[in-house]
Amino acid sequence: MSSSLLSQAEIDALLSQIPSSANGENQTGKTESTLPQQLASEKIVPPGSHPNLARILDIPLQVKVTLGQGPRSVKDVLSLMPGAIVEFERNVAEPVDITLNGKLIARGEVVVVEEHFGVRITQIISPLERVRKMA
Repeated sequence: MSSSLLSQAEIDALLSQIPSSANGENQTGKTESTLPQQLASEKIVPPGSHPNLARILDIPLQVKVTLGQGPRSVKDVLSLMPGAIVEFERNVAEPVDITLNGKLIARGEVVVVEEHFGVRITQIISPLERVRKMA
């Protein structure tokens, strides 16, 4: 199994695959109320509305915005000097990729706020699309 984090949709899909004997059913065949059953039935909730969400809010995450990437030879990299322009395949009008811990989560456009660069999020990647990219 990969060391990446699972989305709520992925967790729900995994929980739905648990056999009924492992999903809270006791020896008499009666189903007990368990946390996995509750989680499987819940949908993705907005921040602040789930009581356990506060437990993970301080976890650090690595956010990266990729303007472009491409292959370069060692000779090309060694010849870079201050003021050199590095061109990428990406068009100026294309959105930049926003990744969270190495997984694409959104796309956006580069903006300038005062003297700093920022990214305006224009599209959130759906959980289904994220799962497709993992395969």
